[in-house]
Amino acid sequence: MKKLIDKRYFIFLILFVLCVIFKLHGSSIGMYNYYLNGEENAKRTEILGISRGIRSDEWMVHTPYYFSQKYNKYNKYSKQMSYSGQNMILGYNAPVKDITTIAKPFTWGYILFGNEYGLSWYWCSKLLLLILVSFELMMIITKGNKKFSIFGSLLISFAPPIQWWFVPHITDVFFWAMTVTVLTYHFFIANTKKKKTLFTILTPISYIGYVLALFPSCQVPLAYISLALIIGFLKRDKDKITFTKKEWPRIIIVLLIFLSILSYFILTSFEDIKLLMNTVYPGSRISSGNDMLYKDIFTDLTTLFLPYKTITYSNNCEASTFIHLFPLFLITYSDIKKKIKNKNDCIVGKVLLISIMVELFYMLIGFPKLINEIILFKYINRMYLIYGFTALLFTLWSIYTIYKYKIKFKTSKIIIALAILMISYLTTISEEQLNYVPIYAYITEIIYFSIMSYMFLTRKKITPFIMFAILIIISSFTINPVSKGIDAIKDHKTTKIISNITKKDKGYWLATDSPVFAGYVLACGARVANATNFYPDYEKWQLIDPKRKNDENYNRYANMTIDLTKEKTDFSLITPDNMRLHLNYQDLKKLNIKYIFTIKDLKNDFDDENIDNELLYEDGRIYIYRLKW
Repeated sequence: MKKLIDKRYFIFLILFVLCVIFKLHGSSIGMYNYYLNGEENAKRTEILGISRGIRSDEWMVHTPYYFSQKYNKYNKYSKQMSYSGQNMILGYNAPVKDITTIAKPFTWGYILFGNEYGLSWYWCSKLLLLILVSFELMMIITKGNKKFSIFGSLLISFAPPIQWWFVPHITDVFFWAMTVTVLTYHFFIANTKKKKTLFTILTPISYIGYVLALFPSCQVPLAYISLALIIGFLKRDKDKITFTKKEWPRIIIVLLIFLSILSYFILTSFEDIKLLMNTVYPGSRISSGNDMLYKDIFTDLTTLFLPYKTITYSNNCEASTFIHLFPLFLITYSDIKKKIKNKNDCIVGKVLLISIMVELFYMLIGFPKLINEIILFKYINRMYLIYGFTALLFTLWSIYTIYKYKIKFKTSKIIIALAILMISYLTTISEEQLNYVPIYAYITEIIYFSIMSYMFLTRKKITPFIMFAILIIISSFTINPVSKGIDAIKDHKTTKIISNITKKDKGYWLATDSPVFAGYVLACGARVANATNFYPDYEKWQLIDPKRKNDENYNRYANMTIDLTKEKTDFSLITPDNMRLHLNYQDLKKLNIKYIFTIKDLKNDFDDENIDNELLYEDGRIYIYRLKW
């Protein structure tokens, strides 16, 4: 086992190469088969698992954005989905031939090998690097306990929210926060010239990667946690610090690399960043805290069922939580602290506990507006995810410490702690949850948690670790499918037709009826007028709304549902990130639309509107028209 762990980077490299060679990935692009073929004729492209419609940010927006860059020659600005040009670094950090790409290793495969291998590279590199970096974080927390670090990396990398939100932004932020923490710590304790050089190069790259993750809601609190952990680790391990006054040039190098690339990005993207920050959604989405429910302190009991049954009162991604035992170890913390012989080993636990207290205070009570603005907490609207992550780290630290110091708890203390845990969990069960799965399922889960907790408190050797691993396997291993290749997009007649047209004509397309079709046509290489925009494409909207009367509707991250109508053009919102546009047929000319992708027979409508048109393709389900102006 020790030899395998020591060779982990080599083993993971081989595994990564094999996965990319076989074009394996976890994308839900198989959903396109249902939309293009109809459910009754849908082809199954997954090897294991199922494509998840709820992950539309991934398969409907993120993946098509990345695919479209091939046809944009990986330039920073793209007109594939925008008339004025979309900044593709802001657009889900798509692959771009740009200096910032040095901090986006997940996208390198697209630029090097194209879309099919690029998709595999993206998914496999992210998962494998996530496992490795969480292992390294656990190695620091446990001061080098390799077996426990494997256990911890499993719980972190396959935590339900990490897998539900694997693409696009949220998991990236957690990955880079852990990477920043690990690399900065090793920057100060590296004990050979080779290691010092390596960490001097990698550390600023991790900072750039973190900043470019571009999700303030999670970035702000994780930055504080990362900083607190770094300080805690270095204070605990001050005898390991090798950094000397003579090595200040290393810090200067780190700052130069980081600030140079970041400054370049900001200066060359400043106007686009302003547009993004000033959007109605999400730019104006401000939080003041005070939005936590009592049950949010615990692992949501529905989490285990989410991969197998669609939730009835939320959505599966939003409902997922980290699996942790924070309430249990909060109760027993004072006993754990008393039994720790080396008081420096308390530091990490204290840092995590203080972080959790701040998070809980913010969620339960909130901070004054001025403080929120000063410490940037106003951007946080997903603190429950950060809390769950911190609670998991505290859980892992507590378990490790109990086993390391062979801590024995009084029987009465264990009984009281378990009773409080069980009763507290029972009080979290809501009527909404009971409409989702029956009460006996939750009671079984609570009993399971209690048995596992008892075994941890009494230091059973293997069983509680297996029980915890089983929870992770059940709750997250089947969330994302194991798929091969991109046949779900490329293996359609319409894909070949769109591809052939776009090779000769760069005219704009309109995909009606659903944003799904806009994403598909974009992935095929066409310029799509109604593909998702991250910030408003004013050059486009001024053509049909010159006075910007409908700015409230399109000044946002916007998926676009287009319905062609003979009535006046009209804007409305379906959800904060989905705009509906009832577009008058005559406004197609204003937008210079040359091709229509639709699931409706529009021939008679075009004729009624005196629009010269040609039906290029139809199969009874999909129609492609060319408009002649």
